[in-house]
Amino acid sequence: MYEKVERYEIRDIPGVGFEILGYWQDDLHDLRTRMVFNAHNFTVEDAEVEAVRVPFELCHEGLKTLESIKGRAIGSGFSKMVGRMIMGKQGCYHMGELVMGSIKAVLQAASRKCPEWMPEDIYRSRWVEWIEKYRDVCIYFAQPRICQEDIQKAFEK
Repeated sequence: MYEKVERYEIRDIPGVGFEILGYWQDDLHDLRTRMVFNAHNFTVEDAEVEAVRVPFELCHEGLKTLESIKGRAIGSGFSKMVGRMIMGKQGCYHMGELVMGSIKAVLQAASRKCPEWMPEDIYRSRWVEWIEKYRDVCIYFAQPRICQEDIQKAFEK
């Protein structure tokens, strides 16, 4: 039997964005990442990885590729960049999965409510960006009128 566990914890960093702690474990791997997502400019401020358990010593070299996403913008082309720079021959496929899962998790967490430290107009503009980013890959975001109504309702509370 094969079992894989993925877990993400998201924490507010007032004035900056969010810290994402990612965990990826199976019978051969125990990888942990820490990323800082800047909610103002959609960039990865910081990225670190810890290999508690990997199947081969060489895997430690592949994990060093995580450094390549520091300062990178989350948006168009980010997934391809992760595939090329982190999941390629010089990197680690599982760490790439962890990076992409972390980004999905932080976008989900950030969409729950406007953080107290973020101005409402900036939060609204982030929502518009998220709608545009996911318009072609999600049935909900493909419905712009419905999304706009939901955003308006969220801010009326």
